[in-house]
Amino acid sequence: MAMTTTQVSTREKQVLYFEDFRKHYSLPDGIIEHDDKPDVMVRGERTLGIEMTNFYLEDGRSPESEQVQRAWRDKVVSDAQDIYRKKSSGRTKLTLGFDKSVPIRDKRVLANKIADLGGRVENSEAGQVRRDLFFPDIPELSFVWCHVDEYEDSAWRLQQMHSGSLMSLELLRGIIKDKEDKSRQYKRCDAYWLLVVVDFFDLAQDQEILIEGGLNTIRSEVFEKILVYKTVFGQVLENNV
Repeated sequence: MAMTTTQVSTREKQVLYFEDFRKHYSLPDGIIEHDDKPDVMVRGERTLGIEMTNFYLEDGRSPESEQVQRAWRDKVVSDAQDIYRKKSSGRTKLTLGFDKSVPIRDKRVLANKIADLGGRVENSEAGQVRRDLFFPDIPELSFVWCHVDEYEDSAWRLQQMHSGSLMSLELLRGIIKDKEDKSRQYKRCDAYWLLVVVDFFDLAQDQEILIEGGLNTIRSEVFEKILVYKTVFGQVLENNV
């Protein structure tokens, strides 16, 4: 099942993730309760606590992280169109792609540059804008597509391209260590599992989770099992302990 999680709370996302995960992985028999610390309880012959977390590729506190940059891209595209409309009576609409290797530093300056670009191409034919018209002045952009004779309320669009990366065991170990450090806060259970979710639809998370040898080198003194689950594909890796 393809999950749309952008409009729901963190708790609701976790429920969606877990309900999708359990279609691809056999859990022990028992009554499932969605809780907190840990996030899921399976009450059967023994009480199993499952803590959940997402596998972000970068620290979300960094301005250069995908979590921050994707919000800034949306803001820049929206502001650029507003500026363009105030300066021009043209109906040009742009579809914009951003280069992830060149993070946005100043949203206001970039929005003004893109608005000026809209003015320069508003009499052009529909199609891909030549790179020399925006590079190197706007290195944050990877491509621009021009649409003409659009309706006045037609919004400029962001079309972000990306290529997935391979999952890092070192980053995974860091996630496990962070959750182990917080395990004293968990409700008492007979055993604990850690479920690490990779959301295919989130550019800040999407990565290949295929690893030669699986997670056999991963160990934890707190978690009986470490599971990595990639949404949509139904892929599940676990450490064999």
